[in-house]
Amino acid sequence: MPEPRRWARAAALTIVAWCGLQLALRRPASITDDWQGWRQADTQAIARNLAFEDFAPLRPRIDWRGDGPGYVETELQLYPTLIALAMRVTGESLWPGQLLSLACTALAAAILFAALARRFGGRAAYVALLATLGLQGTVVAATSIQPDPLALLAFTIGFVAFVAWLERPSRANLAAWIVATAVAGLVKPTTLELGIAQGVLVLIAHRPALRRPALWLGWAAIVAVVIAFLLHARSLYVAYGNTFGLLSGGDSKLPAASAIATPRPWIDLVRFAIIWGVGVAALPAGLFLAWRRRLGAEELALAAGAAVLSLLALRYTSGPYGTHYHLPHAVLGAWLIARAVAELERPSAARGRMIVAVAAVVAALLYARALRYVHTLPPEPETVVGRMLAEVAAPGTLVVVRARAPRWDPVWRTVNNCEDPRVFYLSRTRGWVLTNDDAGAAHLAELAGRGARFYAHVHQRPPDAELAAWLAAHADLVARAPAGEVYRLRGDASSSRTK
Repeated sequence: MPEPRRWARAAALTIVAWCGLQLALRRPASITDDWQGWRQADTQAIARNLAFEDFAPLRPRIDWRGDGPGYVETELQLYPTLIALAMRVTGESLWPGQLLSLACTALAAAILFAALARRFGGRAAYVALLATLGLQGTVVAATSIQPDPLALLAFTIGFVAFVAWLERPSRANLAAWIVATAVAGLVKPTTLELGIAQGVLVLIAHRPALRRPALWLGWAAIVAVVIAFLLHARSLYVAYGNTFGLLSGGDSKLPAASAIATPRPWIDLVRFAIIWGVGVAALPAGLFLAWRRRLGAEELALAAGAAVLSLLALRYTSGPYGTHYHLPHAVLGAWLIARAVAELERPSAARGRMIVAVAAVVAALLYARALRYVHTLPPEPETVVGRMLAEVAAPGTLVVVRARAPRWDPVWRTVNNCEDPRVFYLSRTRGWVLTNDDAGAAHLAELAGRGARFYAHVHQRPPDAELAAWLAAHADLVARAPAGEVYRLRGDASSSRTK
């Protein structure tokens, strides 16, 4: 069998085997206890609402909607829409989202392998594939119900097609990179770091392309489409007051001067970028290429895009709540590894075989480490409280949930996105979120007057004295666990007033 075909077959078999392992070993028992369970619960709830409440992809609904319709300012909900289409046929389950994420991740890996094989040879591309499939970011995200795997696929297609268009201009390559880059930016605007990478690549290695009108028209079309959608999303916030912090309200991802003046965020940024983004194996590969002065324009361009995104979103990219921001950087890691292997394997075929063997062992160890990470995540109190609430509250009931998150982040000096959806999602209820720094009972009394029938208190701290006294006078404790309590609000709660 010709060598390119042999490596392509090996890559296909490896991806299929990896998908099987993911389904057997990675799928979580409960998405609310899984990695970024709050994001998964929000995504699945939006998909459920699209499937069974109102199929309007441009007007997605969340559960923490209070007594309103729940339309929310957020990214283009293409990923939940695809899940919703499947659930309208198969019924509600976790499988559509998990399989969609797995398919997107596997397809991104296959496209990346094919592109690297054409450039660096089959063996180098295969080693890069092994590293990608062992990366903690891809292992953990590939069966999680969040849009990041779809954004990774669009990012990969956008970059690979852009490189191909620069080297071999064609209408197909042009359309591919424009559409894919636009989809990446719509699904997750932070992946527009891809546009920075494209621009840097042109400046470094393809300056004559600046004279092509198609380049500027393509970039202009992408920016216009993304801005138009962001303005539409903002109109939902203006009308209904719900947001994920895209343009309006919500928190800021920008770095605070007081925080970036200390070394801790930068140390954490490097750690998260390596473990969740480029990968552990890419670090020695990058150092080797730098020492040999063989870093390519593609790697430099991708690194520039990653650096800009990491700085602009430092609040998240330097912490555990933003590990998904590093997922597109797997493309940079794979490119570094493939180029380094191509440099190393040239003296002898024996060295090439040894590199593959070592890469397989390292990838297996890193894969096992990623599985250990997700399997040792602690159970979340929101899961317990959500299930307790589901036992006593009918679906659609208006409730108030006390979140563990504060409304204000004192370290980064910004409003905090505090609306944890997990209790609502598990109990199929609707309602309001109170933050853990929202003291007293006045707010809860007001919401009782607007129709709230239950109060779910997730333990970050016990109810303060005023709240405890109000609950004793106007509510009945119906469920209790170390994770929190559930209270049924009495009829007089709606007319109560606190002093």
